[in-house]
Amino acid sequence: LAKNIVGSGVLALAAGVGAFSGARVAIVPALALLFMMCGLSGYTFSSIARVSAAVGASSYRDAWSKVFGQRSAAFPNAAIVFKTFVGCLAYAIILGDSAASMASLAGGTGALAAPNLWIGLISTCILLPLCLLRDLSSLSVGSIIGTLGTSYTAIFMAIRCLDGSYAAGGARAALIPASARPAFSAPVGVLGGLNLKSLVLVSMLATTFLAHYNAPKFYTELAAPKKGPKLASFNKAVAGGFGLAAVLCGSIMAAGYLTFGAASSGFILNNYATRDALAVVARLGIFSSVTFSYPLLFFGLRDGVLGMLGFNAADDKTHRIATAVLMGVVNGLACVMKDLGLVTALGGAILGSTIVYILPALMALRTSAKNKADGKAPLLGPAETAFNLALLPFGASLALIGAIMTLKGAAH
Repeated sequence: LAKNIVGSGVLALAAGVGAFSGARVAIVPALALLFMMCGLSGYTFSSIARVSAAVGASSYRDAWSKVFGQRSAAFPNAAIVFKTFVGCLAYAIILGDSAASMASLAGGTGALAAPNLWIGLISTCILLPLCLLRDLSSLSVGSIIGTLGTSYTAIFMAIRCLDGSYAAGGARAALIPASARPAFSAPVGVLGGLNLKSLVLVSMLATTFLAHYNAPKFYTELAAPKKGPKLASFNKAVAGGFGLAAVLCGSIMAAGYLTFGAASSGFILNNYATRDALAVVARLGIFSSVTFSYPLLFFGLRDGVLGMLGFNAADDKTHRIATAVLMGVVNGLACVMKDLGLVTALGGAILGSTIVYILPALMALRTSAKNKADGKAPLLGPAETAFNLALLPFGASLALIGAIMTLKGAAH
């Protein structure tokens, strides 16, 4: 679960802090925002599983269909397909570029330094076999490897933050361009200069902890505990997964920002010198992390597409053909599209908040009301009902903020 949550987007968070302040103290409100958004995302992830258990659903689309009817299932399904499609496309581009970059650093030239060659090789030899797997538990070893890669990156960044080697006069400061060197300023105002520009970070955090399309699948595949209800066991797993994700994201964001400040890059590893041996290993770590994140996104994409088309996902032939065709389309596009553009960024910002906050709240509220009308115990108590009602305008506001920040970034 933690691997499903923590993707390459975590490397942009330091830049989100740098967007509103250059003061070191700004990391305090930034971390507070991060842990708050993680808590909210964990709650709605668990909420989807609660609804799925209550209505007997095994997928996000299935849960929505059983709560609101088959006719209305097209929208949430399309939102998940779009979000997972763009995510897989972005990961394929990152894998190709990262492999080509590492090959160049190792002395590779010509075809070996071409991203498209690596996209083809990685897709055929690694991603296709992983995505042909049937269940999430089969990816547990890979997820551990990917999480260890991200953990190493967090440790490496903390070491460089503490040793001061990239600070002015540091041993590695001269190895990076002036634009990448640390830039700090005195705090202005309260909370480290928290201002409207902090909405850039809020927009990032709104979908940092997005794994909700797989919530029913995680719940279904969780082994029943020997004692106590399955949902209680699931919630412990959710708390552990989201907690680990928050620690990793918070560590990387804090270490990156406290090292480079307002100069933090949108891909923080670009701030580190290519001759920094530990940074090379960190790039390998993130490469492994993205590699094992791809199938987790792809499972959501494949389930969504098969659901939209009405195919039986349980059929082995359908499963194999859908996997091969979808991967061919996504990773083929990655060979010709290197900039995902405004439409995908804007759609991702809006639909991400919809999937994480708005749709789970709507499903929980409707299921609770139905249970009450049928004489059953409502899914939500009065306090949770009020909380879920509040999530609706909150999610809509985050979607609006994400759209505005995306459009402003495009205009800039």
